[in-house]
Amino acid sequence: MKASLDYISRKFDEFNKLYFNNSLRPIEFRLTRARTFLGQVAFTRKRTILGKWRYSDFVFKISTVVELPEHDMEDVILHEMIHYWILSNQMQDSSPHGTIFKRKMEEINASGRNIRVRYRLTTDQQDQDNEIRQHIICVSRLSDGRRGVTIAVKTRLFEMWDIMKRFPGVVEQKWVVSVDPFFNRYPRSMTPKIYPVPSDTLDEHLKSSSELVRQGNRITTKIIP
Repeated sequence: MKASLDYISRKFDEFNKLYFNNSLRPIEFRLTRARTFLGQVAFTRKRTILGKWRYSDFVFKISTVVELPEHDMEDVILHEMIHYWILSNQMQDSSPHGTIFKRKMEEINASGRNIRVRYRLTTDQQDQDNEIRQHIICVSRLSDGRRGVTIAVKTRLFEMWDIMKRFPGVVEQKWVVSVDPFFNRYPRSMTPKIYPVPSDTLDEHLKSSSELVRQGNRITTKIIP
């Protein structure tokens, strides 16, 4: 299933009563096409004069990119509700999934839930995102033979082009542009990071790509004689 705003609202009210003693205040719900997370509680924070963080302006986001079994969707919503419970009560946890988070997660899971700290999409779920988008990709080969990709944020393309040349262990590199939905599963990088891809899989999905070349402050498609 894919969540709707009505569904998220109903589950929020249900779980607020079951697990949070109706202590959570109403929050804005928002659907997103994010590919890097299933759920998120966005917020702003300011440092108090005592050096602690104060959280406000909460927004509860659920991604609609992939379909999940309903029990998994419920657990994603509960995962984010724990974050909201911690942040809205101005608790200072040791990390985003620190001691307070894990204690509350274990408490709720004791009732039969299966909330996890991290949710990893299966290959089938990743393949559900078939939207056509342009990707500018740095394809790297490492000294140990592995290959991988870095999807550049367009606004930082020239900076990433220079940085990736210096990535440790890289022995071969090229830049390409592709609209293959396979690459939708990889986040756009603002910092240097290579996501490993098996060579046979990578070669298959690079077949329709075009190589890029850089000339000064211009990046263009390589002309093949």
